[in-house]
Amino acid sequence: SYRDYSRYLELDGNLPRHKKWDRNFPARIHRMVSNAADHDIVHWLPHGRAFRIVDRAALITKVAPNYLNCKTYESFARQ
Repeated sequence: SYRDYSRYLELDGNLPRHKKWDRNFPARIHRMVSNAADHDIVHWLPHGRAFRIVDRAALITKVAPNYLNCKTYESFARQ
């Protein structure tokens, strides 16, 4: 959908946010990958545009249940 940024500076650079902006899938993935406690399981690549899953089993059993509703790696990958 179209977003009107013409009042961006009038709003001090604050854009209106959707009510689910912090609960959508990309936001949850970003929080999951950015968690330093799980760096040995999943982490950002040096350029910051992609992430690497080091341990698939640990991702699904230890990390993902805190952020997502998926029981298998295949269901995680489909999303």
